[in-house]
Amino acid sequence: MFTVKNLKKLSVAVCAFGILAGALVLPVKAMAAETASPAAITLPAPFTKDGITVKEALYRRRSSRQFADAPLQEKQLSAILWAANGINRPESGKRVNPTTKGVYNIDVYAVMAGGIYKYDPAAHALTQVSPVDFRPQINEKQTFVHTAPLTLFYVSNPVPPRDPSRPVNKERQHENNCLVAGTMLQSVALVAVDEGLGTCVRGSIDKDAFAKAAGLTPEQTVLISQTIGVLP
Repeated sequence: MFTVKNLKKLSVAVCAFGILAGALVLPVKAMAAETASPAAITLPAPFTKDGITVKEALYRRRSSRQFADAPLQEKQLSAILWAANGINRPESGKRVNPTTKGVYNIDVYAVMAGGIYKYDPAAHALTQVSPVDFRPQINEKQTFVHTAPLTLFYVSNPVPPRDPSRPVNKERQHENNCLVAGTMLQSVALVAVDEGLGTCVRGSIDKDAFAKAAGLTPEQTVLISQTIGVLP
């Protein structure tokens, strides 16, 4: 016979089962959230045999501060990062953008919904340095960057002197780094036009917060950023 006493026992059993199920499910959800973004992204080779002319890209280049809440295509991400710091002469390892005395000391970091990634020119791949979506922390007031799919950070590294008896002129090195970063910004802007994307060069960034989130050393310097996205 089904009695009130039996009903109470059944209720207790159901509650216990629910608690046990929750204990088993919750850790899985937490683990999935932590590993939702890949630790490494291998990019497809950039296709360089098509596109508009350089003059047309220059004519159409402009700053954009409105982006659709949409991700970049894989081929677009590949083209953008190759333009930023990619290799165009594999036999020598030399890159798309010119630099002083052949010293490549500027790294490109990609801030995306899946975290912060460092671009590896040799492998043409991205390596995750943080799984946190840093986009809302780039700038609290410029909210358009919070949903833009990509913001690049250009970070310079110290260059050891070729001759130990002659220390590096840090002021001149910084000037050179800024000039090189400028060529990288323009290359990205032109390729973005060709890919139908918008860009915006941005100096209003929380450099200290980014340096901490990306695990930069005190010797590294955040130069500038560039937001890229799909036009509305």
